[in-house]
Amino acid sequence: MGFDALVLGAGVYGLSIATELTNRGLKVAIVARDLPEDLTSTGFASPWAGCNWQSFEVAGTPDAEWDAITFKKLAVVAREHPDLCKLIPFVVVSDDPNEPLPWYSSLVPNCRKIDATPEAPLPGGFPTSINFDSYILHAPNYLQHLAKGLRDRGVPIIRRRLASLDEAYDLPETGSVDLVVNALALGNRSLIGVEDDKMYPAGGQTVLVKAPLVNTCVMSVDKVFDPLPGTTGPAPISEMAYIIPRPGPEGTVILGGTYNRDNHSVLPDLATAERILQDCYALEPLLAGPGGKSWRDIEVVAHNVGLRPARKGGVRLEVEQRELGGAPAGAHAHLAPPSRAPRRRKVAVVHAYGPGGKGYQSSIGLAEKAADLVVGQLARVPAASKL
Repeated sequence: MGFDALVLGAGVYGLSIATELTNRGLKVAIVARDLPEDLTSTGFASPWAGCNWQSFEVAGTPDAEWDAITFKKLAVVAREHPDLCKLIPFVVVSDDPNEPLPWYSSLVPNCRKIDATPEAPLPGGFPTSINFDSYILHAPNYLQHLAKGLRDRGVPIIRRRLASLDEAYDLPETGSVDLVVNALALGNRSLIGVEDDKMYPAGGQTVLVKAPLVNTCVMSVDKVFDPLPGTTGPAPISEMAYIIPRPGPEGTVILGGTYNRDNHSVLPDLATAERILQDCYALEPLLAGPGGKSWRDIEVVAHNVGLRPARKGGVRLEVEQRELGGAPAGAHAHLAPPSRAPRRRKVAVVHAYGPGGKGYQSSIGLAEKAADLVVGQLARVPAASKL
């Protein structure tokens, strides 16, 4: 069927990479267990995201570069689709009076440090804050937007569950391909041929509320997400409070949240929901409306739990050379179904997965870098070998 590459995964990474590859003139298809319209799937992290741009990366790292590229490109999305993406004020409160300006202070508009005064207190009674303007996204609708754009350009998005990576190179729906982009999420823990034991779920509980008067993103967060080296026992729950308005006419706001490492439960916890409502009300009483008297007056729309596809050591972005027709790789390779390939051949996979809670804010930049790897790999393959 002549596809240049097959993208595995239809989350924000998979859709963004497929979009970038299509923009570069490549013919691609997407294969995924969960599709962009599966907005209530508990095994699909992207639809549940609060979805704002606030980088936690270290200056000068590849991850910071992905975030910076994405920030600049979101200006176009906001201009062309204001119901999907919007530039609004952010207030990041802190207990540390010596909190420095972030590395991206020259990237985002109006970045400045503000100290509380009796005349001008800060949200939640915090002594200091970093204020700037940045982007919010409507996560479910943005996924739909990316998917529609791809389908309108003839990119098929195929529902299929894969047991092994080798299967992807010879699917009935797509034919034979020599290059796969692996943008799957937590499935990479068990996908035969990958079996990445660095992947772990980071559960995030949020509350979707109706609060049309709230138009500022307020963040009070724990910046340390990965477990400390050498620690044993159950991973701790990182609790935080954040208020992320959603663009669009609905007037809804995402309140969070938690970062619950290695917890596979997707059931909301009542005590956690109440803690989130209380903490967020302390940051912004307007959540309860003009006549609201307490956090109990906040109009709750839904309780959500999503499993962030986190990875110890961060995102995996690299090319892996493989060979089909021989013994499959991996600790459980003997369980893999045989490849459909009629002959031994060399193939490649571009791995691009494991963002945890930073998928949207890095997605466009990561997609550009992943596409560079794809184009570079295709350039290495002699034309005769593609026949």
